Amino acid sequence: MDSSIGLIKIEKAIVHTIPKLSRNSTLPEPLILRNSICNLEPPAQAELESRLRLVLKESGRQIVEDISAPSKTPAVIRSYLEDSDADFVSMSQELAQILRDSQSGANSAGILLVADCIAGDSQSVLLVKIEQEGGMRAEESEDDTEGQDVKFFSDLFLTSRSKVYKVALFRAIDLEDSLLYGWAADKQMTGGSLAVFFLRKYLGCQHLDEPKEVTRLFYQYSQNWVNTRVSDPATRARYAMAIASELLSERPTVSPQAFAMSHLKTNHGDDYLTYLEGQGFPRSTFDKDASLIESRLTQFSITFDSGLTLSGPTSTMNGEIIQIQSLDGPLDRVIINDKMGTIKGRGIPGRSAHKADPTDQ
Repeated sequence: MDSSIGLIKIEKAIVHTIPKLSRNSTLPEPLILRNSICNLEPPAQAELESRLRLVLKESGRQIVEDISAPSKTPAVIRSYLEDSDADFVSMSQELAQILRDSQSGANSAGILLVADCIAGDSQSVLLVKIEQEGGMRAEESEDDTEGQDVKFFSDLFLTSRSKVYKVALFRAIDLEDSLLYGWAADKQMTGGSLAVFFLRKYLGCQHLDEPKEVTRLFYQYSQNWVNTRVSDPATRARYAMAIASELLSERPTVSPQAFAMSHLKTNHGDDYLTYLEGQGFPRSTFDKDASLIESRLTQFSITFDSGLTLSGPTSTMNGEIIQIQSLDGPLDRVIINDKMGTIKGRGIPGRSAHKADPTDQ
């Protein structure tokens, strides 16, 4: 994982209580929302930061916003991270209400700790769902009996033996393409997986290594490499066609290394794989799911400095219908071998058309 994720420093925090939702009662216990931030004593803050750093380092999984999930959590967190004047307390209360609405009678009671923190020099939002615990403590009696008073505390949390808690961290620096990226860990689950209700229903996210998300990132990074690192236009077109063909093929997996060896020139292949690694994308084979980008794979678009845009089915970029040539000097040549159809005027995007003149009717 990113080593900077382990450098968490809490700036301010607040704790809200989430009662258990009874399976039979029509009147659930009210949500207990606090209106002021915690006064974290230095030993408590140090222990809290240490515990959360450790769990993210050992069990953290990268997650990304799932636009098909119904949760409002990503929008709330993104809005807070993008607005320096956003109110922390109201943001935390909204997240607590979303958690309450996400839970069913099967979920235990607990608390939600929301923190504004710094992680890797980036402002971040930290969420910790913790089950409350009970415990006893013996302390010197306040009277003159010289005995001890044994007191029971029902609202302890994150004790040294706590195993049931869930953590999520979202950094402002990881906001990209209006999507929320983050890290999450679930101490209750095994194998690094996350409870579905917490990941999808509450956080509104999915694992970053979900096939459809990995496939989307592979396409995005590969296209960026083609457009920024390959100068010859004909070669760019051929590589773009190869990317689309690879992702539209019947093969269930994609190997970036095998793709580079099969479709790219040797000097380009090394640069391409290095570029992918620089974006944090591994060379290892991954399961393919192109459902998020299928429309982009079947259609292409080429822009020109003059303002022209050429678009159409990707299948026409086969060298027979569309031919792209590099000329001496700054210009390129695109040849279209096809039967020409009708010519129509086309409005400028974003500009509304004038109302028709009644005399023209």
